[in-house]
Amino acid sequence: MNFLILPFFLSVVFCVSPGNGEYTDDKVIQNYLKNLKDKNYDKETAPGGENGMPVYVAVSTYILDIDKVDDLNMDLIANFYFRQSWNDSRLEHKQDLDSIILRDDDVIWTPDLFFTEEREGSIHQVMNPNKFINIKPSGEVLYSAKLSVRFNCRMDLRSYPHDIQKCRLSAESYGHKRSHIALLWRSSKEGYDPLSASKDITMLDFDLIEVKPSSRSISMTFGEYSNLEINLTFKRKFGFFATRLYIPFIILVLMAALSFYIKAEERFLRASLLLVILYLMVTISTEVNSLTPPAPYTKGSDVWIGFCESLVFAAFLEFIIVASIAGRDNEGSTSKGEILPTLDPEAKEHNFSTDSLKSPMAKLINMLDARNGGKDKRNPVSYRIDRICRYVFPLIFVLFNVVYWCVYTTV
Repeated sequence: MNFLILPFFLSVVFCVSPGNGEYTDDKVIQNYLKNLKDKNYDKETAPGGENGMPVYVAVSTYILDIDKVDDLNMDLIANFYFRQSWNDSRLEHKQDLDSIILRDDDVIWTPDLFFTEEREGSIHQVMNPNKFINIKPSGEVLYSAKLSVRFNCRMDLRSYPHDIQKCRLSAESYGHKRSHIALLWRSSKEGYDPLSASKDITMLDFDLIEVKPSSRSISMTFGEYSNLEINLTFKRKFGFFATRLYIPFIILVLMAALSFYIKAEERFLRASLLLVILYLMVTISTEVNSLTPPAPYTKGSDVWIGFCESLVFAAFLEFIIVASIAGRDNEGSTSKGEILPTLDPEAKEHNFSTDSLKSPMAKLINMLDARNGGKDKRNPVSYRIDRICRYVFPLIFVLFNVVYWCVYTTV
């Protein structure tokens, strides 16, 4: 049995032992770093500095996720891979490996890039620092890191909540001019886009509709600097505002229009309805406005809220006028013993002259009473005002909606 146990034991030892390739890789990397030290490699000196040529740094970015676009603070948080590649002839090697991978970025020279709109940022550290440096035998270097950056985004809220926002994240060298470090987007001819985003990005308030790279040169006091830009375009989702602002306001305005069908004598009922509608509108508008920062200009939501509240307030003023007219005329009719003319057969019992029935006002009153079956006992003037408002009020609201939606949905 011993001759069977020995081969099994040896096979287990070989399986759990590290492979020769892995051991050789670590040894090669150690030798490579030792050779750099022996050559007096200076990590503070940029490659190409001796011949006066700038270092061309090619950049590519892949956006993994966008956590939040914040209206109140006007910023957003993005998680992305940020890759830089350049050539450093001092790092050329003839090792047995296709490339050497380093985890420590402090042993060689790296570009001093920073984000101009950054408020705060960090390299992910879960499990291990999410970064590496890949050095090919030709001296081509690839530096990749996974970043989380919270950066400023200046928003124009004039069309809010129908707005489209454009945010920009710029990268440039902090201490080297364009003549020393030239930034450019990695060529798409290499098989992938220099700037792209995951299709799985979802946000509560916005949709990411465009990701576009651009580059420019910035002239400053100390010289001209190379600058790369990540341009993000967001479109605000409308569902929340449809259910919390627009549909409730449409319902409340229609309820205010129904107040014109309540008799002017029903003062408590009519006044209570309009006051409750105004209170609900103010409450809803306060909640919506709390979601956006105060702006020195009028937003689209302000136009909608202001017009709807003004329309309901106008209905309340109309009620006050109609109620005062009805009360005054009823008081005058009672004191003088007058009764309104009507086409009802009982009108013959009253002492109306033929001339009064032939007057234009009497004819109009008789016509309105006839259309209502001769049963409407309200004051003719107040009743006529209410009847006009029944048509004018909804018509004004419909015309406003046509203009509003045409203006703010086509901006």
